Amino acid sequence: MFWHNYKYAFRTLIKSKEMVFWTLAFPFILALLFYMAFARLHDYDTFEPLNVAVVNDESYRKDVAFSEAFKSLSEGDERVFNTQYVEKEKAEELLESGNIEGYVFVEENEAKVKIKENGTMTTVLVLAVEQISQSVDAVNDIAMDEIQRANGAVDIPAIYARVAAKISEAQPNIKDDSRVMNIVAVEFYTLIAMAIMQGAMVSSEMMNRCLPNISNRGKRVAIAPTRKSIVVLSSLLAGYTMLFAAVILLILFIRFVLGIELGDNLGLIMLHSAIGSLAATAMGMWLSVILKTNDAAKNVIILTITMVGCMFAGMFGGQKVFFDEMLPIVNKISPVGMITDGFYSLYYYDDLSRFTVNIVSLLVVAGIFFALSIRGLRRQRYDSI
Repeated sequence: MFWHNYKYAFRTLIKSKEMVFWTLAFPFILALLFYMAFARLHDYDTFEPLNVAVVNDESYRKDVAFSEAFKSLSEGDERVFNTQYVEKEKAEELLESGNIEGYVFVEENEAKVKIKENGTMTTVLVLAVEQISQSVDAVNDIAMDEIQRANGAVDIPAIYARVAAKISEAQPNIKDDSRVMNIVAVEFYTLIAMAIMQGAMVSSEMMNRCLPNISNRGKRVAIAPTRKSIVVLSSLLAGYTMLFAAVILLILFIRFVLGIELGDNLGLIMLHSAIGSLAATAMGMWLSVILKTNDAAKNVIILTITMVGCMFAGMFGGQKVFFDEMLPIVNKISPVGMITDGFYSLYYYDDLSRFTVNIVSLLVVAGIFFALSIRGLRRQRYDSI
């Protein structure tokens, strides 16, 4: 009976135009749009330096570490920026006229960026400034720790020299061919995470068909002699199968059709996607149980949760670093954040410890959602169906 209901549920799903669109067609359409939008960044051989400006005032000159680091990105044949050093009024004028993508300035000992509009090119500038600032802060923190430990007279230049030596000698735990932030990979990782989490709509749809207070089919299930657990589990497995198959097709399409480099661990990417799909299925089940409303309203809620999670994870302009600094807890508890962070760790790091943490976290989240769903189902009672 289990497999009979599974086949019936799966056939019903693939005949649903709405489910096929959100789980299969929509992510593929977005993948094509992303490819066209980021084609220039993907082709590193034809990448042209961005025209930017720096407000060269006293605040900027005093921040020697940041100014020297940014200067290094503006020199040589492989420079990232064509930089003009101007007054703030001139920078505003250049920005308004469209002659630069944005300008950098230092205010209250913090490097900031002003852009006219969000876009692929401005994302490069924002990420560069954020990463330089993080590196400078790390050096300063280490140096201050060295100063606090010093005994007797404090030789600050010598301490900073030792810190610089430590950093230069350190062996970073990142892959040799992935030391530079790949903006294209970041965007596609969030796209895959979005496709996974939208699968919550599938499990929500399957649960709605099993709940007598939501659908007519649910009323028939409630009075049928078949065990309700068999119907629910087989329906959820059908939804999970459809979701995971769609995600695998999306990954293969991105990697082999669009030619986007996702890293060397394609097998682990698929494993991570499988665990993420399980978490999405559990979340959809839980939302379907606790929300006493129709399918359309539940789908809107799931889409809202997914898109907000994607925004915090780095989609829509690559602001993951910004949100991690402002609200670090969000990506630590958000399934979208866990999924994308797992992809990042596979791409940038050889050590699988961070990837393992994300896998375990997703399993815990899935377990919590399933437990809450089962508890909610057991507490439901109906006076009449």
